[in-house]
Amino acid sequence: MKTTVIHSSIFGLVVGDALGVPVEFKKRDFLKRFPVTDMQAYGVHDQPLGTWSDDSSLTFCLAESLCSGYNLDHIAQKFLQWFNAEIWTPHGKVFDIGIATAEAIKMIKHGADPILCGGASEMDNGNGSLMRILPLLFYL
Repeated sequence: MKTTVIHSSIFGLVVGDALGVPVEFKKRDFLKRFPVTDMQAYGVHDQPLGTWSDDSSLTFCLAESLCSGYNLDHIAQKFLQWFNAEIWTPHGKVFDIGIATAEAIKMIKHGADPILCGGASEMDNGNGSLMRILPLLFYL
């Protein structure tokens, strides 16, 4: 039962992400006129139908890492592998990395302690981590 809930939750996250990728950054009035009712291709990021974003990719990285237990260094290395287009990319390449995410992963790449890689200012409080934290819920 638990596996079904985990799989369904992650699948739902990825489907929602793929629905949003083509219309990311579009204004509400645009979306009211052209609501998303099905998968779309070649929108904002010029990606094929069903393409997920960094949010799903990093969710996969976290889920994979947590299968071996909670280890922040291991999670950071999975994120770095994704950043280098080695794992969990939708089409073998990375696109649309948020500024805070890119900066944190670059710090990991240069050997910084993962716990210190996030920004410390109020402007660094994006929502990316909230979109990627789902696997931690099941781990806890």
